[in-house]
Amino acid sequence: MLKIKNVSLAFGEHQVLDNLNLEFKQGQIIGLVAPNGTGKSTLINVILHNLIPQRGEVEYDSLTYSSNKNEVKLHKSICAFPDQNDLFPYMTGRDHLKLYADLWHNSSSSVNEIISQLQMASYIDKKTATYSLGMKQRLCFAMVVAADTSVMLLDEIMNGLDPQNVSLISDVLIELKRKGKLLIMASHLLQNLQLYADRVLFLKSGHVIQDINLQDNKELYLKLQDSNKVESIIKNIKHLKLANGLNLISLAELDNLKKEKLMQDLALNLIPYKVEPISLEDLFEIHYGE
Repeated sequence: MLKIKNVSLAFGEHQVLDNLNLEFKQGQIIGLVAPNGTGKSTLINVILHNLIPQRGEVEYDSLTYSSNKNEVKLHKSICAFPDQNDLFPYMTGRDHLKLYADLWHNSSSSVNEIISQLQMASYIDKKTATYSLGMKQRLCFAMVVAADTSVMLLDEIMNGLDPQNVSLISDVLIELKRKGKLLIMASHLLQNLQLYADRVLFLKSGHVIQDINLQDNKELYLKLQDSNKVESIIKNIKHLKLANGLNLISLAELDNLKKEKLMQDLALNLIPYKVEPISLEDLFEIHYGE
C-alpha cells in the first residue's frame, strides 16, 4: 500500500498540498483531477521524491524516503512517465525500452511484447528525433510499461494522442491494473478516465475536496438542459445548476410523489432528459466552474 502521510508543501506563500493524508492499494487506477497548476503534478513529484515536502512523508511497502538506501529501494518499485524532452534523439525507441527494462531489471524479452501490444513496430527502430509528438508520447508510456514496476505515476499520458491511440493505451492501462499494478494518473480527459478509473480525487487549495469511488457510484441523477420551462418545473425541487446550463437532480433525494409529478411535468412539456450517474465532467463543473 502507498501512503501519503500528513504531507504539506508550499512554494513561497502558495500552499499546494496542505496536510494531505491518502492511502492507495495495488490493482487500482487512481485519477487525479484539478485545473492546471493546482497540485496534480506536485503530488506525483512528491511520491517520486522529486519534490520534498516541508512536512509529512511518503511510505510504500513500509519504506519511507528516510535514507539513500531506502530511496534506491523505493525507486525499484516506482516509475514515473518520462518527459518527451528526456528522450535521447539519436537512440531508437527500442533502445529506450531496453534501457528502462534493464534499469528496473525487467526481462528484455518483454520489450517485443510491448512493441506489439502498443502497435509500434513500424517506427520503433527509427531514431526518436524522427518521431512525431504522438509517437514520442506512446514511447514514453511504453517505457513505463517496460520498467514493470508495482507503482506507475502517469502525468497526462494522453496528451497529443488521437482517439485511436487513447483507446489503445486505455486498454493497456486496464491490463496493467489486472496484473495488480497501482496506477496514479493525472488526466484532463475526463470521459476517458471515467471508463477505467476505480477512484478519482478532486484537488483544490491543497486538499482533496472529493474522493469518489467510481465502482460504487450508483446514485442516479436526472439531467436537464436549462430553459425557462425547465426552471419553472424544478424551482421548488433541490437541484444543482452547472455553468454549462445543465441542471442535476438527485433521484435518491426525491420521494415517490415528487418523482412521479416531476416525470409527468417533463413528459407533458416534451422536455428531454437523461437519467444516469453523475459524470466526472459534471463534478468538474461543480467544483471548478464559474
